[in-house]
Amino acid sequence: MKALLLCGGEGTRLRPFTHTQPKALLPLAHQPILFHILDTLAATTIREVVIIIGPNGKPIVELLRKTNPWGFDFTFVDQPKPLGLAHTVLLAREVLGNTPFLMYLGDNVLDEPLRPLVNRFVREKPDALLLLRRVKNPRHFGVARINGQNVVHVEEKPNEPQSNLALVGVYLFSPAIHQAVQVISPSPRGELEITDAIQQLIAEGKNVAYHLFSGWWKDTGTVTDLLATNQYLLKKLTSAVDGEVKKSTVKGVLRVAKGSTLKNCRVKGPVTIGAGCRISGATLGPYVAIGDGAEIVDSNISHSLVFTDAHVKGVTFTNSIIGERVRISGQQKTAPVRSLLVGADAILEL
Repeated sequence: MKALLLCGGEGTRLRPFTHTQPKALLPLAHQPILFHILDTLAATTIREVVIIIGPNGKPIVELLRKTNPWGFDFTFVDQPKPLGLAHTVLLAREVLGNTPFLMYLGDNVLDEPLRPLVNRFVREKPDALLLLRRVKNPRHFGVARINGQNVVHVEEKPNEPQSNLALVGVYLFSPAIHQAVQVISPSPRGELEITDAIQQLIAEGKNVAYHLFSGWWKDTGTVTDLLATNQYLLKKLTSAVDGEVKKSTVKGVLRVAKGSTLKNCRVKGPVTIGAGCRISGATLGPYVAIGDGAEIVDSNISHSLVFTDAHVKGVTFTNSIIGERVRISGQQKTAPVRSLLVGADAILEL
């Protein structure tokens, strides 16, 4: 079985950060979203991964060609325009061949082992196996209606949902899906919807099964969800200090990579700090992830992401994302800031 990993989206809801890098490479708990997904796939028997990339996907290709601790065989397929999830299946038809495959949306992070799902699919051989979860706001998702062990209807973002069962963004398909995506038409929003292709399978009498799970899951498509996902992943970390911590107080989990120093700081974990950082006189945490090469001086940061090579001095902020190579400086009496979102290479004086 192969995996089809969709990383071609433009990430417009995560501007300004997706102006300079693909959404799949935005860091969470000090590694890209993409790496968290590949860690999940690595725990299955899948070893061939087809990745859909968009016009800004070159950094994904470059990174995975030099960094592949999972031992995957990667194939990259271009999607020049985001024309829908079913459109990616059309694009990947040749490389997927006539084998079953797992399709995974590249902005979803879930705390659910996929190996049992893959094993069930191989054992029972349905035409499709969908991962479902009960949600409070089904109108925001593809929604499934079930009867016994089968899915009997699916619909994309319905105004009047027939159930509260959302399609999580992990699907297992037999080669029957290739015929289904060829006969559907674009939706009112101009996209080939995977829900329409699944509904086509149902209309043809195919066996569409489901797995219902109740674990943690986030679509990281917004700033709020990105920060919430970072917080959840940080909770799962254990302490590991490979850098230097001097004259500082630490409560809770702290991870410090090699080449980084903390001096005269107060830390309330969980906090993770990348390599080559210089941090002094700062109060960090809880729920802070700091990228490689960052410099933070006399600042108070909580519930935030600070990207690679950012420099922050004399400011207090929470629920914020600071882009790569940003320079922020403030006076000692600068008022605290909530929800500060600063894109790459910006210079900000408060």
